[in-house]
Amino acid sequence: MPVWVPFLAAVVTLELIADVLAKEFSLHGGLCRMALAVGFVVAGNVTWQIMLGTGGVGLARAGLLFAVGVAVGATLIGVFGYGESLTDRQKLGAVLALLG
Repeated sequence: MPVWVPFLAAVVTLELIADVLAKEFSLHGGLCRMALAVGFVVAGNVTWQIMLGTGGVGLARAGLLFAVGVAVGATLIGVFGYGESLTDRQKLGAVLALLG
């Protein structure tokens, strides 16, 4: 397994944790939730820099994989974790994004 893969998985995970904390902040408030969300975003960015520093993956490839990972993860969390709904157009867009 390339050395950058675990870093990318960590970046996506940290971003999704930050997204959940941001959603919790939007629902319930609390500076602690907001501060934790910011902290996880910063941790994700530090991990991103380390990953790129390994030299094993280019920015374009890493950016694409990150975007898809976060988009899929956030969609699943929103729909199944928070009971949010998607319109038929949004469902089609999600499928097309995955195929792209």
